[in-house]
Amino acid sequence: EKEAPKATRNAFGELIEFWADELPALFGGSADLEPSNMTGAFAKKTGTFTKENRLGRSVSFGVREFPMSAICNGMALYGGIIPFDATFLSFADYSRPALRLGAIQKVRVIHEFTHDSFHLGEDGPTHQPVEQVMSLRLIPDLYVMRPADAQETEVLLKKGIELNLPSALCLTRQKLPLLDLPREQIALARRGAYAVLDSKDPEWILFATGSEVNLALEVAKMLEPGKVKVVSMPCWELFMEQDSVYRESILSWECQKRVSLEAGTIKGWQFFTGHKGLNIGLDHYGACAPAGDLAKLYGFTAPQVYERMQQ
Repeated sequence: EKEAPKATRNAFGELIEFWADELPALFGGSADLEPSNMTGAFAKKTGTFTKENRLGRSVSFGVREFPMSAICNGMALYGGIIPFDATFLSFADYSRPALRLGAIQKVRVIHEFTHDSFHLGEDGPTHQPVEQVMSLRLIPDLYVMRPADAQETEVLLKKGIELNLPSALCLTRQKLPLLDLPREQIALARRGAYAVLDSKDPEWILFATGSEVNLALEVAKMLEPGKVKVVSMPCWELFMEQDSVYRESILSWECQKRVSLEAGTIKGWQFFTGHKGLNIGLDHYGACAPAGDLAKLYGFTAPQVYERMQQ
């Protein structure tokens, strides 16, 4: 329902609930953060795995992110199961040794990491991931996915199920408007990056992931029509696997005015924007305040981004 904004964490929860019957191998659960991770509907539908109920397909892992992800690695190695786990993105560091080992072992595990940016607000800097997305991208053979809306979430979760490698879906707590695009265009998210607003001869190109894709589209409305290209880049790893023709068509290197937008560290974005590019992000820890106040404080509103682009 495109008129109804939806948090990508909610989209994930609905998808695993809907797909539970079609994918009887889907098996997993959350750390101590349900209902925040939206895995409860899956648990209610499939039952909780206990010594009394061996047919349950949901696991209450508790406050133990590393064992949770290690257990999922083990289930994937055993075979016959599509395991998933869930926690906050700021707690991904607790799972990191298991994430790294899963990548080395090339196991298919889907890791759901919610509350993916400072937009969660009032929980304060301890719960606002700044370095986590970029840090996860440093792990070889881990596909880090940050979808822009519920539709991209569906496309990328399907892709994660098809992979024979681990994936990490970084999802929002806040509601995001759905991209007003044909489904066949949104399906290009499975290629890691695609133009949500294209231009044959762009003067500006804006790269964004997650919640910042809509911000980039707002900024584009303030620029000369037909002269701006907006790229949603939900998964760098998938994008870099594409052929050179596709990559060049997305990167548009002939365009000199290049901007990245991501609510996290800017380190790494220079690979796509070049050494003269403008990288807008968050290279410091956050504060405790409502999301709207933090967006203004950190320069993540369309007028603020536009002003920086004109400097």
